[in-house]
Amino acid sequence: MEWFIIVLALGVAIGPILYLMPTQRDRYITGLRAQARKLGYTVQLDKVLKLNPDADERVTAGGSLRQSAVSCTRYQLPLGVTLNAVSPILMLRIPSNPTIPVERLATHWGVNGLDVSQLKSAARWQNDTGSLTDLVAVLDQMPADVLAVQLDKRFIAAFWREQNPGSQANQKGQTNKAQGGLAQLPWFWPASGKQPATLDDLPALQALDRVMRSLLNTVKKHWGTSGQ
Repeated sequence: MEWFIIVLALGVAIGPILYLMPTQRDRYITGLRAQARKLGYTVQLDKVLKLNPDADERVTAGGSLRQSAVSCTRYQLPLGVTLNAVSPILMLRIPSNPTIPVERLATHWGVNGLDVSQLKSAARWQNDTGSLTDLVAVLDQMPADVLAVQLDKRFIAAFWREQNPGSQANQKGQTNKAQGGLAQLPWFWPASGKQPATLDDLPALQALDRVMRSLLNTVKKHWGTSGQ
């Protein structure tokens, strides 16, 4: 009985501490965003319209229509100039079965079919087939978890889910080590994992940055200045 009381007391004391400790995902995101800021990005939490909401997500309990959104993070990169000829647009990645109206600009990209301003902007882009073709060629290189890309007169932005492509492999490796007889931490201890220290530790960010720089140059090429 005494041992039970001791263990219970330790659990009560340690529990809040473990709850506040950063998880492996927390450390990854902190390192990811820190490196992105060093590359010149403005990083902030945001949301993107969900194009395939189910019936419950489209209507409130009172019967009113609503727009469902997906939480993500906005990675914004300045153009360095003001391109007044650019038609601002928010290009959404189209899911396999959209359930709300979408105006397609390409197989996988389009705009909200219920937004009049976006439809007007899409029409202007469609009238410039050369620019649109080059734009889509770059957008198709975006990481799969980029939900949308915004183009404006002064910046470009990617709306990113920040998925860690190495997390599943790391988890498998940890499981294999445990099965191989290595000592395991207690079940209540948070998963280990260091915070990414350099850009080389973040291949997903490197991939995103390559495409964003290409997109930046494509926009400048067609809308005012030569690429860098």
